[in-house]
Formats: sequence, C-alpha cells, structure tokens
Amino acid sequence: MIKIRHTGLVTNNLKSSLLFWIKYLKFKIKIEMNEDGNLIDKIMLYPNAKVKTYKLIDSNKMILELLYFINPPKIKKNKIKPYTNGFTHISVTVKDLDKLYKFLRKKKIKFNSKPQLSSDGNVLMTYCRTPEGAFLELVQELKK
Repeated sequence: MIKIRHTGLVTNNLKSSLLFWIKYLKFKIKIEMNEDGNLIDKIMLYPNAKVKTYKLIDSNKMILELLYFINPPKIKKNKIKPYTNGFTHISVTVKDLDKLYKFLRKKKIKFNSKPQLSSDGNVLMTYCRTPEGAFLELVQELKK
C-alpha cells in the first residue's frame, strides 16, 4: 500500500452534509461530479446508479468523498454502533475541542459524551454523529 486515498461517506441529505463538513468543519470542495454508467453500476453493485460526488479536502490535504445517490435503492437504515464489526468511524484532529464541541452542540449535533481526557493524558476526545449517521471522532492533541 502507498497511502489511504480517501474515505467515502454516503449521505441521503446532501444539503445537511455539505453544511456540516464545509461550514462547520472547514473542508473545501476539491471536485464535484455526477457519475453514472457501466463502471459505477459495477463497482456499486447497483444497476443504473446515478451518484453526485463531492471530494472534500481538509487543510492537510486529506480527502473525504461524499456520495449522494440521486436514485437511491430502498434499504433498511444502517445501525452502526461504535463497537460494530468493520469500519466504525472517521477521526479528525482539531485545534480547540471544547470550542468546537460547544459550537456543534448549538447546531444540534449529537455527541456520545462531553470531551474526555484519554487514559494516557495525551489527547482530549469525543464522538459525535455526522448528518449521514456515521461516527466522527474529534481529537485535540495536548501539549506536554
């Protein structure tokens, strides 16, 4: 492996997701595309898929890909928990977790807890839910 290229996140509310990732967490749009056709049908295992994608980039050039299905299939709601098998969360490092926590709470973002000191004392951290229903770990590295 050379590096992790990006993380994909499917949303059913594009407006809410873009507000969260761009306005609240300061990602920027790198690429916006409409995708359909044979390739997308094959890799998504979904015939006639029509997907609007946004590649969002943070200040460290890490990429988050938001995928919005224009013609989504009917599926049951995903019930991922922090302890579910498989990928469970994305983690981002922030400068001031207490300030961001208060700001996001005012915006009605749901958290699992207030910011907590890690057991080794190196970071403050907490989990919140993204508009897509995924978990986002917010971490502030502490100076020693």
